[in-house]
Amino acid sequence: MAKLKINKKLQNLLMVVLLFLGIGILVYPDIANWWYNNRHVAMLQEYSDVVDEMSAEEIEYELERARVFNASLSGIHIEDPFVPQSGSVISAEYYSILNFDGVMGIIEVPAIDVSLPIFHGTSDETLDRGAGHMENTPFPIGGYGNHSIITAHTGLVNMRLFTDLILLEEGDLFFVEVLNKRIAYEVDRIDIVYPHEIEILVSYEDRDLITLVTCTPYGVNSHRLLVRGTRTEYFPNMANEISDIRGPLNIRLIIIIGFSLLFLIIIIFFQNKKRKLAKSFDQLVEQEYEEWKRRKDYD
Repeated sequence: MAKLKINKKLQNLLMVVLLFLGIGILVYPDIANWWYNNRHVAMLQEYSDVVDEMSAEEIEYELERARVFNASLSGIHIEDPFVPQSGSVISAEYYSILNFDGVMGIIEVPAIDVSLPIFHGTSDETLDRGAGHMENTPFPIGGYGNHSIITAHTGLVNMRLFTDLILLEEGDLFFVEVLNKRIAYEVDRIDIVYPHEIEILVSYEDRDLITLVTCTPYGVNSHRLLVRGTRTEYFPNMANEISDIRGPLNIRLIIIIGFSLLFLIIIIFFQNKKRKLAKSFDQLVEQEYEEWKRRKDYD
């Protein structure tokens, strides 16, 4: 009997361990994303602190270097940002322009609760940390005739990055901040194309454009999602007025926790019921035994 009780306790312990292990596996992406979001927040704060310490002359000097670089890009062919070394060769000077502790600027998409540091280039190492700027496109400092490309991954286990970019619609806003310049862009075109279809990435002399690029569909990555924005008037705090189209809560996480708690409650309920039935059975057996003894003694 004692051995049977020990086995039951081990079974119950194993069930609880497996339950929490399953919950851990399911919520790992959300926990990892939270951790990386905190890292990004720290990077963005460090970037802002560096910019705050710069003089107006230093800021203008860096912006002028970026303008000169942008003016030199006419005619350079654009390739797929997710194929390493598919574009034109860029001089080493590129990586020294607008480089503040490794960060070029900030891309913010309030509708999907995204705020990421922008790094130089689109290498695997770069895109594993945040958003990348395609080297052979203008720096995202604004200006007619410029069409900057900013890209980030979709579907990473530990970071959402541009995973929710597919939820954007025409008319949504996103923001780019470089040094003391904060520019608003309104989504005016959304395309899903093959990697070689880059017609949307052309520049126009009378427009100031930025396109956000990521892989799609989720987990397959055979196509590219291109979300183009055209510059619009910026007002202070306008980003705070944009609602998160995914909702204020992580529905997936709520469902996982809810079902896990329900499963745990069901286990506890049936274990208690099982113990009560076992206790009732033991009492019935004991009563039958006492009745048998009584009759035996009487005989």
